[in-house]
Amino acid sequence: MDYLIGVDGGGTKTHGIIADIEGKVIAESMASSSNFQMLGVEPVAKLLVNLIYELVEKAKCEVSDVKLAVLGLTGAGREKDREKIHTAIINYSKDQNLQIPEIIIETDARIALEGALMGQPGIILIAGTGSVMFARDINGEIHRVGGWGRFIGDEGSAFVIGREALRAVAKCVDGRGEETILKKMIFEKFGIIDLMQIVSGIYSGEFDIAKVAPVVMEAAELGDRVAKKILDDACDELISHVRAMIKKANFGDKINLVLLGGVLQNENYLSRNLRYRIKNELSNVNLLEPLSSPAYGAIVYAKNYLKNKISI
Repeated sequence: MDYLIGVDGGGTKTHGIIADIEGKVIAESMASSSNFQMLGVEPVAKLLVNLIYELVEKAKCEVSDVKLAVLGLTGAGREKDREKIHTAIINYSKDQNLQIPEIIIETDARIALEGALMGQPGIILIAGTGSVMFARDINGEIHRVGGWGRFIGDEGSAFVIGREALRAVAKCVDGRGEETILKKMIFEKFGIIDLMQIVSGIYSGEFDIAKVAPVVMEAAELGDRVAKKILDDACDELISHVRAMIKKANFGDKINLVLLGGVLQNENYLSRNLRYRIKNELSNVNLLEPLSSPAYGAIVYAKNYLKNKISI
């Protein structure tokens, strides 16, 4: 029997699926973060190869039975980065005398598009640690908006929300900005008495700015004006992503949109506001729940790739 492997490698966890050639799921496995931009290519290559072998073992098959493995990884947006992690996987396998199947490296957002809409035209808007939008138009062409990274993009993401909250707290501490309960809440949440402790943690890599975002959500629910302004601005940015994509591609009369990522899939001030504005400002947009997981989206991607390869 022939098999396919699909992997969704995120900044928090990695989800792997092994399925038969028709797409029926045989087994699943979970692993820790596979963000090779943060953790390095060597340890992530080891994690991914080990995950492939774990899936093969669960399916009670051989690696040679796997026709294709599609790995959708965070941080794999550029061709050079995809080549880097692909080379690391090949090198680790050779060093360990391990056989691996044919592997395609894609972005986690690209496989999320396949899983969420199962090949149908539509848009996905992802806001988790970072943010990006992908879509397939009625001609099957793929389009992207955003996804430019935390330094020049990622609007509406947990990272940017957290960063703006810390900026607001810094201004509050200096007396340059509005009073906000964010200061007290952030200090209590992270057990600090001085903002400089967070600054030191940021530069040492020990403090995750994105983890401030849930505090901002909580402060907004309590009515804090500064927190609400941060989230309102984030909502504006995400709406602008949707408007830009609608202008860019042809989706027909009714446009399906799926919201993904921890920021948008959880119930909070921002997700409620975004859904409200989409329904009231973009009447031709139909909000849908994802049809399947990103990891299964990698299986769909693999099936389509092999089908097109055979037809050629």
